[in-house]
Amino acid sequence: MFKTLGKLLSILFLLVLSFIYTDKVFSEAKKSNPVMKEIIKYKEKNRVNPIEPIINDDEIILGISGLEVNENRSYKNMKDENVFDKDKIEYDKTLPNTSITNSFDYYIKKGNNKNKYVYLIFKLDSNDNLDGLLSLIASNNTVVNFFVDGKFLEENIDIGFAINNLDSEIYNLGYDGKYKKDTINITNNLIESITLKDSLFCLNENKNTDYKKVCDKKRMYSLIPTINNPSISKLKSSLENGSIISYNLNTFDINEFNIIINSITRKGYELKGLSELIIE
Repeated sequence: MFKTLGKLLSILFLLVLSFIYTDKVFSEAKKSNPVMKEIIKYKEKNRVNPIEPIINDDEIILGISGLEVNENRSYKNMKDENVFDKDKIEYDKTLPNTSITNSFDYYIKKGNNKNKYVYLIFKLDSNDNLDGLLSLIASNNTVVNFFVDGKFLEENIDIGFAINNLDSEIYNLGYDGKYKKDTINITNNLIESITLKDSLFCLNENKNTDYKKVCDKKRMYSLIPTINNPSISKLKSSLENGSIISYNLNTFDINEFNIIINSITRKGYELKGLSELIIE
């Protein structure tokens, strides 16, 4: 029995060595191929390094991913014709060393500086100004992000569907004004039943550490807006790539909405949903 087992292990060992050797020979042969040589040369010249985020204590301005040529997929695209074609190059995304992808340690203060994107937030815990705002969003065909109180949403579920139908995004403002471990799922479940998407964000303007701990455990990102309730003049002077702008809807002057949208878009910025904020 032991002799048989020993023979089997020896054969297995030889097979593994054979596979390793064959793979090495194939890999070396591929590297000597003229097309692969061109791909490797192109890769070295066209690498885009990621940009690290800007971190200030517990706040983060998001970084930007880089690009790296995927040698094997690019070679596969060209090997049949055996001719180098840069249009058939394929890339991998390379994340910053400090990536927000799996980190909930920081308060997100701003999106990355590369794209001219702006994120507009309205905090919603009552019906004040709501009908007028929804009508204006529809007529402007723009994207707005709503942070909705769970207690209010529970009693006004139809409002959630109305917002979602406008392709605006809905996130968690807490339950009765608070993020608590025994109620955070109530709001998340309501939002996710409407949007069919994960509830990704908490809004934490005052850096409440207890609220952040609750959100961290649910793998939700904590936001602090770049600008809170700005006047029109303050908005115009403060706009930057990645700005997160927050308004309280119940104190918002609805007559300023069109001016705000025009002030943003005339400077070349695009209004985006927060779901795109964490795409580095």
